[in-house]
Amino acid sequence: MRLLQDVDIREKKVFLRVDFNVPMDKGEITDNNRIKSVLPTIKHLVGQKAKIIIGTHLGRPEGKKSEETSIAPIARELQRLLNLKVTMAQGILEPEVQKLVGDLQYGGIIVLENLRWDKREEENDAGFAQDLAKYAEVYVNDAFAVSHRANASIEAITKYLPSYAGFLLQEEIESLSKLTEAPKMPFVLVIGGIKIKDKAGMIDKLAPKASRILVGGGVANTFLKAKGEDISQSVFDEEMVGACEEMLKKYDKKIVLPIDYKKENVEGGFRILDIGSSATEQYCEEIKKAKTVFWNGCLGYVEDKKYSDGTRRVADTMSLVAGTTIVAGGDTVGYLLQEKLGKGITFLSTGGGAALEYLAGEKLPGIEALN
Repeated sequence: MRLLQDVDIREKKVFLRVDFNVPMDKGEITDNNRIKSVLPTIKHLVGQKAKIIIGTHLGRPEGKKSEETSIAPIARELQRLLNLKVTMAQGILEPEVQKLVGDLQYGGIIVLENLRWDKREEENDAGFAQDLAKYAEVYVNDAFAVSHRANASIEAITKYLPSYAGFLLQEEIESLSKLTEAPKMPFVLVIGGIKIKDKAGMIDKLAPKASRILVGGGVANTFLKAKGEDISQSVFDEEMVGACEEMLKKYDKKIVLPIDYKKENVEGGFRILDIGSSATEQYCEEIKKAKTVFWNGCLGYVEDKKYSDGTRRVADTMSLVAGTTIVAGGDTVGYLLQEKLGKGITFLSTGGGAALEYLAGEKLPGIEALN
C-alpha cells in the first residue's frame, strides 16, 4: 500500500477523500470523532503547502440534493477544529466550483458538497471519477470506513491519479492487522450488537486464533436460540440461527454465552436487554488476562442506562489491559466516546462494516486500489 509520507506533495493539488459521514441531529453534529481522526493528515498537507480539495459524503441522498445532507455544517466544524479558513463549495463539478478550486491558494482547503448528490459516485462511474481527478495531481484516501465500497471517489479515481493512503487509513490497517497476523495471546473477542450476519465472516476468520469469544447483545440471543434456550420476545437474528449452531459446534470451547442476564417483562414473556452481573464479572476476568482484545458491538440496550452495566464494565476493564485493545463499530465507539469510556483503549476504529470485512479477510476495493 502506497503511503502519504512516501510522496513529496509540497505545493501539489491533492484530492483528499475522507469519511465525514458523522451523526447529525437537526443540522448539528452530535459526534465529531471522524472529523478529528483525519486532522493529522490535513495538517500535514497544510504544512506542505498543498492545495487541499476534500471530498466526502453524508447519509444516503441517492443522487438528490437536500439541506439535510449538505456538508456545510461539517465544513464549519472542520474550520473550528483547524482554526484555519475552510471554503465550502456550493456543488461538486459546477463551473463556479471549478473556479473556486482553480483560485485556491497554497495551503488552502476547499470542501466539496456531498459526493453522493451525484448518483455516479455510488455507481463507481469512470467519467465522474475522471472529472474529480482533474482537480488534483495526487489522490489521498483517508476514508477507511467506506473503503469497502467501490465508489468513484474511492476506487475509480485511483486510475487517474497517483494514489496514497492517508495517516488514518494507514493506522486502521496497521491496527487491525495486529488481530489477523500474530495477535499476542491470550486473544479475546468481545462480540455484541443486534445482528450477527455481518460479523459471522470475521468470527470465522479470527476464532481459530482466539482464546475466548465473549458474546452479548442480540448476537448472544441468536446463539441462545440456536442452543434451544427460551429467549421469549428477545431480539435475535432468525436467518442466522443455523449458522450459530455450526459455530457452536466448531468453537464450543471458545464461545462464552451469558450465564445470566437482565430482562424486562413484556406481553407474552420477557426481553433480554443486557448481560447479567455474573456474566459481566466472568467476561471482565477473561479480559483482564488478555494480551489482545477486539470488541465489536454493545452488550446491552445501552440507550437505557439500566441496561448499560455490561458494556460500561467491559470498557473500564479493557482500558486496564496491558496489551493491544481495539474497538470497532460506529455504535460501540460512539457510545464509548459519548460516555468518556475510551481512555486507555489502544485504538478506536472509525470503520464499522469496513473493519469487519477487512478482519474477515475480504478484499476492500479502496485498499486494493492503493496496492
